[in-house]
Amino acid sequence: MRRLADPELVQQALNSSEKNAANPFLWGGVSLLAGDAGSALTFRYAARAMPDSAEYWTDLAHQRLAAVVRSTHDTPVDEPGMAGGTAGLALALADFAADDPRYAPALAGIDTQLAAQIADLPPGHTTAVDGVAFDAYDAVAGLSGVLAHLASTPTGRGADGVAAVRAAAGSLTAELVALAGGRTAEGRPSWYVHPRHYPLDSYREAFPHGYVNLGLAHGVPGILSALALALSGGDRTPRLAETVRRIADYVLSVSFDDQWGRNWPTGIPLDPSGAEQPAGLAPARASWCYGAPGIACALLNAADALGDPALRAVAVDAFEAVLRRFDATGGIPSATVCHGAAGLVVMCAEFARRTGSPKASASLVALTEHLLTHCDPGLPLGVQDLEQPGVLLDSPGILTGADGVALALWAVSAPVRPRWTRALLIA
Repeated sequence: MRRLADPELVQQALNSSEKNAANPFLWGGVSLLAGDAGSALTFRYAARAMPDSAEYWTDLAHQRLAAVVRSTHDTPVDEPGMAGGTAGLALALADFAADDPRYAPALAGIDTQLAAQIADLPPGHTTAVDGVAFDAYDAVAGLSGVLAHLASTPTGRGADGVAAVRAAAGSLTAELVALAGGRTAEGRPSWYVHPRHYPLDSYREAFPHGYVNLGLAHGVPGILSALALALSGGDRTPRLAETVRRIADYVLSVSFDDQWGRNWPTGIPLDPSGAEQPAGLAPARASWCYGAPGIACALLNAADALGDPALRAVAVDAFEAVLRRFDATGGIPSATVCHGAAGLVVMCAEFARRTGSPKASASLVALTEHLLTHCDPGLPLGVQDLEQPGVLLDSPGILTGADGVALALWAVSAPVRPRWTRALLIA
């Protein structure tokens, strides 16, 4: 953990990762999931998890967060998203403020800024004649991630801040409800992704005519989870409960069964006419960003929001199927939260805690031990991200780096409530 506190060592690792990455390597600024706000939050959890050195980590966390907030005076954060925007910084500040009221004024200021950014969004900006870019509504950069923060308990916020947060949350909920029930002029679902919005050309091979994204990070399950969290938090936007039910039904309708249980593909391709083609698709990898684990978390949130024990049982069985696959097929190639073992550990801990699943409780030790096999003191930051086969990167971030691995391990080894998982829309 001390290596993550060494700026020179971290910078060397970042330089190496930027050089070796197959895709653009994102790090820096106020980013919660891949930047200094995330590091500050990780240091705060280090103080909670390691009481013998709590003073050191508390001071370091404060210094890092204060530097992040100061940097926004010169370079304002101009977008609201969770990964690199105002919502991520607000979530970090809310976590600090939960233990220390001295952070409440800064949190109120950031919440006010976030509410203003939401108010400035044009109505219906997530809809388009020919589909939408998933980063307009997703968990990482879009409205779902922002709503997840706004729907959280407003610990440490003043009365004005609470009112601003509620107004902003209500507008986002209404926007996502409209997106979930809408159709394009050509009759396609409003949340479908047109090829012109693809982040990589490789998407065109699998989805030449557009597709519906099924990842918790970037797709329909993220919308489901965000709306469910809003409903559980007391949001009473018209048609909210109905929309949560309808999206959950849709997500279940595009699943399929394999020898271990329910599973899902990465996305549902559309044919030239715009009809969905769900048959014969390969399963997505078992991860937070895509695949059954993240989707099961979204379904669990929906079940709890709706008070639906039958849907809850489906969510639990879907996650237990993930664990049965792990038992049968072996290891997870990457260590990180986004698409690796750390994410699965955190989600398994959540299912064990919230549902009492015997399978989740029994599997948690094996998953944690598997995560530890990825950790190596000989590595610059102790662990690496498998970006793609043959490409290993040294990243300090929460989403794809060592911060996230540390947070995952503390989630199962220390009496520390992992409030940070709200950034992932899993709790």
